[in-house]
Amino acid sequence: MSHTPDGPGPGPGPITDTWTDIHLFQVFDGRITRGKATQDAPRYNLVWGSGEPSAWKDGNWDIVTSYYAPFDGDFTMAHGLTWWQNNHPDWILYKCDQKTPAWPGGLRNVPLDISNPAVVRWQMRTYEPSLEGGYDGLAADLVGLNNASGGCGVFVNGVWTQRFTGELEDDAWSQAVLGWLRYSYGYLHGLPRPLSLGVNHVPENRPMGDPEEEDLINHIDFETDESSFTDYGNGYASSAKVALIIQWMHYIQSRGKAYIVDDKWNTNTVDHQQLGWSIATYLLGKYHHSSVYIDHLPGYGYEYWYPEYDAKVGSPCGDAVADPNDNGVYSRKYTKSYVVVNATQNKTYTLTLPHPQYTSIFGKTVTSPLTLAPDTAAVLLDAHSCR
Repeated sequence: MSHTPDGPGPGPGPITDTWTDIHLFQVFDGRITRGKATQDAPRYNLVWGSGEPSAWKDGNWDIVTSYYAPFDGDFTMAHGLTWWQNNHPDWILYKCDQKTPAWPGGLRNVPLDISNPAVVRWQMRTYEPSLEGGYDGLAADLVGLNNASGGCGVFVNGVWTQRFTGELEDDAWSQAVLGWLRYSYGYLHGLPRPLSLGVNHVPENRPMGDPEEEDLINHIDFETDESSFTDYGNGYASSAKVALIIQWMHYIQSRGKAYIVDDKWNTNTVDHQQLGWSIATYLLGKYHHSSVYIDHLPGYGYEYWYPEYDAKVGSPCGDAVADPNDNGVYSRKYTKSYVVVNATQNKTYTLTLPHPQYTSIFGKTVTSPLTLAPDTAAVLLDAHSCR
């Protein structure tokens, strides 16, 4: 994490510039009224999977609205399995038992063989009119270089034809995913009104420099990481994972793509430790193209707003740095704040802060030295934090 941060004034990106302060996006809007969407639209720069794109646009013309679809299936559930068996039986992707459809992520969208170019052409051409109906792009869900659904083969003229191994690590699957992205990215960008391509994908599943991951990133506009700093809502990410996410965040944003942090918590509320962790870890990796969504149960489709989002943290003074003495501690200076994260799971550190006194985003006075428990972070406000 020794990069020099981008300076102010970048070229146009997939979302409005996020260089200064905290920026947000919304995951689905099924539980948000049209009026509330219009009223609160200025808070956000992207909506993942919107059902009411015009309502958001009425409140914020610059917001990016996206149409949701699982990438490796029929985009909607308008046609069930029987319809597909009667009309395109050779497109249905099954597991290696040759009986069970490789349902994408447990959804009931019929799984399709993305290694077949005709399938991808059909997806784009069939649903393009829906995307053109007020959306700015496609939000493609469940995009992974690993074969998580166990897809294996299809029946061509009634004869079993194997496409993939069905194993999690499957190079044929990875290449099919990359082919899907290349075609879809080119197709959407080539429309008379170009549309963006976003994916729900976890880049930290691959090490930095992985060529297939870099290929994937080259063919998207924004990346939503649903695992992110809270491990799909199951807890605090490990120190190694935090470090890797920060690296991928920098890499993706440096290429003009947006990195969207989706920090869900599988708890009924979010306490100060959880909220402080999510905001601080997001700030470790934010540059010009990054937003955050922090929710708790019942989860997606609702709006979650915390007054701490209004904190004036300023803009980055430099990159996040790993503490050379305290393994698992990361910090970053902003023009109006100091961010520090203890990503260890079992070690408390006492840290000397750059300045003697701060105010936390929760309004409490914090003095140096600061004792930071495991899985704890702090966003400390100060008017001169670059010094």
